[in-house]
Amino acid sequence: MAKTTLKTGATGNSEAAYVKFVENIVVKLTENIALFPDVEPERDVLEQLLSEFKRTQADAAYRDKRMVVIKNQAYATLKAEVYRMSLYVERQAAGDEAMILAAGFIPSKRGMRVLEPAPKPKIFIVEVNAQISGVADLKVNGWRRVLAYRFEYRKKNSDSHWNPVLSSKSKVTITGLEPVQEYEFRVAYIGRNPQITYSDIVSSYVF
Repeated sequence: MAKTTLKTGATGNSEAAYVKFVENIVVKLTENIALFPDVEPERDVLEQLLSEFKRTQADAAYRDKRMVVIKNQAYATLKAEVYRMSLYVERQAAGDEAMILAAGFIPSKRGMRVLEPAPKPKIFIVEVNAQISGVADLKVNGWRRVLAYRFEYRKKNSDSHWNPVLSSKSKVTITGLEPVQEYEFRVAYIGRNPQITYSDIVSSYVF
């Protein structure tokens, strides 16, 4: 039964390696939020403490003794928060190595069982109603091992980021879209393996 460790995965024990370790935790918890639905407040605290530590690193660069002490205090506070986060992830994962990896931590157990990644959704339907402005109904075929469905949309031919909508059901209604605009939609299954594969993109005009 795997547990979380505080190993950074780097050969050294430097502050730079630890910063990258914590940055990866924040990124992974954001990408896999569906696996850790109540982690957002603690993740935000961790991100704030990381930013504070990086600021104190810059302040201590000139070897001012007071700034070095403040930096070391911030480092200790950051490490304590990472430890608290590791305990939370360990409880949520319940020994699942893949979930521990999905949170950015390294599991203690070697030779872990590799979980099959979620398949690519094959049937994805986008429906719009000319009588209802700014609304699109999205549907996808279900997958029995799914933890959540990640629907995404954006305006077509734009450089904007995809807007994610997480749902526990295989269908969702997107509202607040701009009328008489063409949008792109896609969907992915979220399972215990953090790897996801999106469906083919479906384009549709919104009334």
